[in-house]
Amino acid sequence: MVKEKVYVGELIRKHIKENKLTNGYAIKILNDAGISLTDTRFSNKIYGEREQFTQNEIDVLNNGLGTDFSF
Repeated sequence: MVKEKVYVGELIRKHIKENKLTNGYAIKILNDAGISLTDTRFSNKIYGEREQFTQNEIDVLNNGLGTDFSF
């Protein structure tokens, strides 16, 4: 049986929900680091349908949210 790969956006979405945070909080972390994202672009990246997170964005969120979105 092949293990299905989990998209990093799913991990970020799950972390935000479990810790009772908002997308706006994560967006502010990215904006403060000089990565300009709107709510719509962030949502697109979380679901991975139109855009995906870059490694730099993932690193900033790891630091800002105090977690590690690697698998």
